[in-house]
Amino acid sequence: MKGKIFFLGVLVVLIAAFLGAHDFWLVPQKFMLNPNDSLTISANTGMDFPNSLSAIDPARFTQFTVTGKSGKTDISKFEIEGNSLTTEITLEKAGTYIVAAALKSKEIKLTAEEFNEYLLHDGLPQIYELRKQEGILEQAAVEYYSKYPKSILQVGKQLDETPLKPIGLVIEIVPLINPYALKRGENLPIKVLLRGEPLKNAEVAWGYPGLGEKLAGSVKTDSEGKAVVPLVKAGPYLIRTIHMEWVKKETHDWESYWTSLTFEVLNDN
Repeated sequence: MKGKIFFLGVLVVLIAAFLGAHDFWLVPQKFMLNPNDSLTISANTGMDFPNSLSAIDPARFTQFTVTGKSGKTDISKFEIEGNSLTTEITLEKAGTYIVAAALKSKEIKLTAEEFNEYLLHDGLPQIYELRKQEGILEQAAVEYYSKYPKSILQVGKQLDETPLKPIGLVIEIVPLINPYALKRGENLPIKVLLRGEPLKNAEVAWGYPGLGEKLAGSVKTDSEGKAVVPLVKAGPYLIRTIHMEWVKKETHDWESYWTSLTFEVLNDN
């Protein structure tokens, strides 16, 4: 009997790990650099930030850009290094930059049980409740998902307002203060935008390396799409959220939009 209980426990863990759809992050070799420095940026997919499980096919990108106060530059050269898709950039001028990407939507088919587990595991309980209210918890699901990661880099000591401005992704997390003006122990106010409009009641989670597949905490956005994220640990930091819609199309019922924001939290000394 104990053996059966152990096996079922392991099976539940494996199912949860399998169903938890993978986040997508942009992970630079370093977040703070000097003018004219070159660095490698990795496009990583997984559940244990910042470690990658597999390399993204570059054909899936609809955009990959670097934005600074002087404008936006497209990135088109990539290499696969281990489980990461990488690119190298050189930033010549001081200032704050946003590296951003967008992935084409992709189809996934899940059984009712798989889909319901995924909704509860990945911060979409409102969609689970919607399915429950509509009496469709037993229905399988066809979902189209797309992903929109951003990363904030600081070149030199000159901060600017580049990261405070939306860059036009379908969904994005926009800080309301330059993260490099803050330190560990302070709070970062953010806004979540969907198609340029504030997204209310979005579950925004944050984390940092060393947590495994867990996140450090979460909070819901208010009616203006705003939330406050505590910067509890120095070093690489992740903020992420997912939005899902019931679209009732011939090809699929659900569409999800994933976004992440990475940057470095400065120490308080």
